[in-house]
Amino acid sequence: MFERQNRGLHVVLGLAFFVVVWALPAPSTAEPARVGEPYQLEGNRLVFTNWIYVRPGDVEWVDSEGNSVNADESVSMGPFEAVWAPVDHMPWGIQLKAHKPEGYREWKIEPEYPWEAGGSISIRTILNENGVYKAWGSCQAGNCYFESEDCTNWRRPKLGLIEFEGSTANNLIPHMPIGDVFVDPTSEDERYKSIWVEGGEMPIEELEAIKKKYPDDWGPRVLRWIDGKPHVTRVLGAVSPDGFHWKTLPEPVLMEHCDTHNIGYYDPKLKKYVAYVRTWNALERAPSLPVEENRWDYWLPNARRSIARAESDDFRHFPRSELLLEATPYLAPTDGLYTNCFTWIPGAPEHLMMFPAIRHLHDDTTTIAMLSSPNGKNWHWVPGGEKLIETGPYGRWDGGCVWAIPPLMELADGSFAIRISGHNFPHKYPRGQREIGEKIAVWPHGRIASIEAAEKGEFGTVAVVPKGTKLYLNARTLRTGYIRVAAQYGVRYGDIIPGREFENAIPIVGDQPRAPVQWKDADDLGIELGEPVILLFKMEQAEIFSLEFK
Repeated sequence: MFERQNRGLHVVLGLAFFVVVWALPAPSTAEPARVGEPYQLEGNRLVFTNWIYVRPGDVEWVDSEGNSVNADESVSMGPFEAVWAPVDHMPWGIQLKAHKPEGYREWKIEPEYPWEAGGSISIRTILNENGVYKAWGSCQAGNCYFESEDCTNWRRPKLGLIEFEGSTANNLIPHMPIGDVFVDPTSEDERYKSIWVEGGEMPIEELEAIKKKYPDDWGPRVLRWIDGKPHVTRVLGAVSPDGFHWKTLPEPVLMEHCDTHNIGYYDPKLKKYVAYVRTWNALERAPSLPVEENRWDYWLPNARRSIARAESDDFRHFPRSELLLEATPYLAPTDGLYTNCFTWIPGAPEHLMMFPAIRHLHDDTTTIAMLSSPNGKNWHWVPGGEKLIETGPYGRWDGGCVWAIPPLMELADGSFAIRISGHNFPHKYPRGQREIGEKIAVWPHGRIASIEAAEKGEFGTVAVVPKGTKLYLNARTLRTGYIRVAAQYGVRYGDIIPGREFENAIPIVGDQPRAPVQWKDADDLGIELGEPVILLFKMEQAEIFSLEFK
């Protein structure tokens, strides 16, 4: 590859800019967020589910002596005199790939104590808070709560809240959250929050009062007439200081017909509450034609199930959601997006994920897909993840349809897993004999997606500020393959960190879930904690599943 003659000047300017930026005072809350490199990693992992963390590279046109003539209008050259020269670690020979889980495992919390005996334990919702998985469910004696670091070994905290056989030394709780739970780090009194959909009778006067209070923030599909009575579907919210005592908010938080499986969370970057909800991609009705009286379903036959998003500064009130994802033209015309299953990669909270269920009307089955996002607004279908999990054969526990349940979990053996609810009959089949089972789909070693080179390939990361100065690769190569790593100071066109050159790199070969990245005379990245780095990779017949910093 050709290199620019003035590369040294760019390095000096880049370093100078970096020093100046570090020296600047922290921006006030009134200033817009700064964008661009380096990116601060929130967790200790980097997983490649989209191209956000891969440098796009750049291109130069140079003359016969290697001097840049890029876009220079003062230079007149023939069509083949200038030479194309990729720069800034332009990637080549690589692709992204989603990996299907390697199968199902049984997953349950077995009864151990008297208040759990005589029945099974059913888990409703799980969240990860500061490295601890917290689960809410029900057992023989009532509502209960569990904790675990690995979703395998579960503790029963002695909460002292509910008496059982003369003792409160148990994990029984007074209230069960109705929807999925999320943490609000900005509040102590309402640290835990939950949203869910509810439909039922509501006095017209109450509905009209809400419409008057929020004239622009209610959807016309909230109201249906059933047997001559107003049936209103809306999203409710609840708050709790501890996850055990819950208070339902007096007003709906979102006035829309959202159906089931809605998920909320607090976005620390936006400093807003976000809700992902079920909706339809119906277009606006012709205004010249009035809606028939008491007719609610005029929008339903032409619309496909889709996923919408709403955000708000105030958890007690969300504006109307905006359509976020719908069935792509690559899917069949009978397909729709049902549940969203919003979650994120364990150990990498900036890697937002969805595992939506796609319902296929032509045979009333479902498949689970994989999507990723760097910000919760722009979503990418991960290549190879369009049919991540499919409905099983007829007669099996998952032979009717399958649904993914968040969160994506990390098990004791380092595997990733997600709960799968399977139905023995199709979704809309008569439900008198329906049975619902649950297992976990498992990705051993957390190998949920990869960046791979079938033959030779190269790429560099964007500049990142990692939470560690040592690097480990979750990687796999053929016997004839390899991976070599180099480290560059975290500015564009920066120098390679001394001793961390490709020629000094110890190649990584074979199947290694956690291979230390080492050089001949070094086993760290050569940076101080808090400094940025650009990582460079040369690989052949290899795939990288994740980077881990320590």
